[in-house]
Amino acid sequence: VYKAKAFKCDYYHLAIGEINKNKYKVDSEKEDNFGFNIVNINLDTGKSQMVGNLGTDNLTAINSAPSGVHFIQIMPVGNMTMTTIYPQEVGTNQLGQKLYASSHSRHMAMVNKSLPQQYYGQCAKME
Repeated sequence: VYKAKAFKCDYYHLAIGEINKNKYKVDSEKEDNFGFNIVNINLDTGKSQMVGNLGTDNLTAINSAPSGVHFIQIMPVGNMTMTTIYPQEVGTNQLGQKLYASSHSRHMAMVNKSLPQQYYGQCAKME
C-alpha cells in the first residue's frame, strides 16, 4: 500500500451516529454502491486526489506505516473526511488486483448538529 499510485475503493457497510436524548445512537446498515478512486498518490509530497461521482478533490496523503495510509479531505464548509487503507490484504478482485481493508469516515455537522459516519470496505490497488 505504501508504493501504490492509485486505488479503487468500495464500501459495503455503514454506521451513522446521531444524538438522541443527549447521547449518540448508532445505526448500522449494509451500504451498496458507494465508492471512489484515490489517484495520483505521492506520499513524498503528501498529495493525492479523490475521484468520485461528484467530481475530483485534492487530498492530503499521510504515510502511517506500519498502520496504513491516511487520506484527509477538508470540505469548504469545514466538514472533514478521512480514508484509511490498511496493509491487511483481504483477497483479490475479478481483475486479479489485491484488495486491502479500508475505512472511510465522514466528520460532519449540519446546522450545529453532529452527524458522523463510518464506512467499511476495501480498496483495490490499481497497478
